[in-house]
Amino acid sequence: MRLSSAVKLAAIAALALMVGLVAAVKSMDFNRMKGLLTEQVRSQTGRTLVIAGPLELRLGLIPRIIATGITLGNAPGGSRTEMIKIERAEAEISLLPLLKREIRVNRLIVSTPDILVETDAKGRGNWEFTPTAAQPAAPTQGVPNSRFTLREVKIKNAVLTWRDGRTGIRRVVNLHKLTVLPDHTPSGPLTVQVIGDSQSKMFELAGRVGNPATMSPSKPWPLQLKATMDGMVLVAEGSVADPVNGRGVDLKLTAQGDELGKAFKLASPDATLAPGPFKLSGHLSDASGKLALADLDMAVGKRDALLLSARGTVKDVLAATGLDLAVAMESDNLAGLSRLTGTEFPSMGPLKLTGLLSGGGHDWKLADIKVALAGSTATGDLALDTTHRPHLTGKLVATTLSFTDFATPAAKAGEKLAPKHLTPTSDGRLFSAETLPLHALTQADADVALVASKLEAGGLTFTDVTAHIHLAAGRLTLKPVHALLAGGQLDGEASVDGAAKTPSVMLRLTARQVDLGRVAKETGSNLLTGGRSDARLELKGSGPSVRALLASATGEAVVSVGEGRLHNKTVNWAGGDLMFQLLGALNPLGKHEDTTPLTCAVARFVVKDGIATTTNGIAVETAKVNVVGAGTVDLRSEALDLGIAPRARDGIGLSLSTPLSGMTRVRGTLANPSMGIDELGTLRTAASAGAAIATGGLSLLGELLVDKFTADSTPCRTALGQPATRPPAKKGKKAAPGPFEGLFGR
Repeated sequence: MRLSSAVKLAAIAALALMVGLVAAVKSMDFNRMKGLLTEQVRSQTGRTLVIAGPLELRLGLIPRIIATGITLGNAPGGSRTEMIKIERAEAEISLLPLLKREIRVNRLIVSTPDILVETDAKGRGNWEFTPTAAQPAAPTQGVPNSRFTLREVKIKNAVLTWRDGRTGIRRVVNLHKLTVLPDHTPSGPLTVQVIGDSQSKMFELAGRVGNPATMSPSKPWPLQLKATMDGMVLVAEGSVADPVNGRGVDLKLTAQGDELGKAFKLASPDATLAPGPFKLSGHLSDASGKLALADLDMAVGKRDALLLSARGTVKDVLAATGLDLAVAMESDNLAGLSRLTGTEFPSMGPLKLTGLLSGGGHDWKLADIKVALAGSTATGDLALDTTHRPHLTGKLVATTLSFTDFATPAAKAGEKLAPKHLTPTSDGRLFSAETLPLHALTQADADVALVASKLEAGGLTFTDVTAHIHLAAGRLTLKPVHALLAGGQLDGEASVDGAAKTPSVMLRLTARQVDLGRVAKETGSNLLTGGRSDARLELKGSGPSVRALLASATGEAVVSVGEGRLHNKTVNWAGGDLMFQLLGALNPLGKHEDTTPLTCAVARFVVKDGIATTTNGIAVETAKVNVVGAGTVDLRSEALDLGIAPRARDGIGLSLSTPLSGMTRVRGTLANPSMGIDELGTLRTAASAGAAIATGGLSLLGELLVDKFTADSTPCRTALGQPATRPPAKKGKKAAPGPFEGLFGR
């Protein structure tokens, strides 16, 4: 055949084809096809499909059907009328099937779709469709047959919006490109690629999914996807039997990233927590009817701050219930959490905690707890019930519990860690006016028993410690509290009412036969040897701060020290107990002897409305000198005003030549006390025969008054409010006079 003849034949065939196509297209009623499509969508979803523009067929080597103004109605009560809005959609169709009045779609291109996915106030999603009752079949005369054998789906510039109907939270994802292509055959798996951004972070999703054309209830939909975003990678492999409704899930999941905080920020843009790198793997399925996660292996964070790990199963992931996990927490130093959370944590570490976490939802349990933090170790079980309000119950048993570990401030660069001591505040006061966070007590309830074989606090070592912590409706009680200290026993209780308009605190403490010398040695002092002591403290006050609580305090404080030996060389104004400091200063023999035998010492104060008063409630008896004292400590202003007077035990009183034979005055404040000679004492030490005559005997009278007043032979008993006992008189001698006998001729 000649070339010209072939060209003519091809031209005739093309013309015949065009004529046939035109004839076939003219016989097609696209408007009726649009109506039929709308009815089919309504019957399958219960929603209204609207195609505002006409269905337009454009002929060519690749014929196309173009539709504009497409919308799919939203669920009743939705935040807007349309669930999906599409500006333009093009369907590329096969050429030859048109001759048979058949539309075979090979490629679908969707431009600028706006998709809203949301839940209502009850959590029902708008993707949950309700098919309507079957409608009578519409006449199909003039309606072309349609067949979808998609070879490619392409979506450009889509906007996907997620809205939570319960919280009102909205999230917007921009999909720049979405393509779906068959792998090899039209009915084979589809290759998927999605490129987009969320919160200005680019992401990509790629992999293979099952073909909807071959999807059936008996054949699960295969899925193999990999998602990457901002240093995070998520891989899912397995199958989904019903991908539309999210049922029949059987997936192996792995995820990892350099910072879990990025994932938190995706869920909540205001999130600031940055736990560190993470790694997770597990098997996700809903074979039991609930979405469960088995073979979970998770690790989050780093040891320089906090490393969390968990292994086990979660029977209901969505409800966060049915947990059965072996959990662990590790940290080289918890001060590292400060930079992660923005809250200052003390320098504590290393930390290691393990336990078995079970339950979930409103009922959490952490059993078989084993925790070691610095020098502290403990075991136990805890349970948290959040059905109505958080309620913590359980028991902790500590081998060693060191409060010093919890009181050390966070270390700064180049700074050595040191224990935190009580120091004056910025305004020069000892007690802080900062509001205590007592309102936090109203946020939860607790009922926890604490047992510690050894407890270290304030340099002291307590043993056999037991305490019961009870918190209900904002009222915290510690009752009973029991411990052994330095060979003696402590018992007490405390309560804090944080729910009242004005918070209040009550404290009761009783100490029996505590070796004060051992206590001094444990706190780094060689002040005293021996000194078995009893003490009783009962105080209550109200206010929002420690300063306010003490300013309103009412109660009593008594300390009674037994026989011991005072080390004179270690007594100084800069350290030790105030009572013994004063004794060291007033002891006329203190500079000449290494030790002073101590018979007893008492300090007894009655506190009312923030003023601690003692009337002859300060007393010390030694082999050489007795000391008595009285005065006030104003807890409202922290001002001191105490008078202390010594008396040698041999003879009527101290010699007039003794430099500190008179009344000594302690003034100043608790943060800055000062000691000096009282005016009366100054007058006495200056007295002489001439001075006595010149003043009409006033100085001599003052001297006699002080001597008689301090002549009590048992000042410790007097300080305790007990009747004085006089030593029996020797044969041929009178009994020792009472403190006021003989004064003014009586």
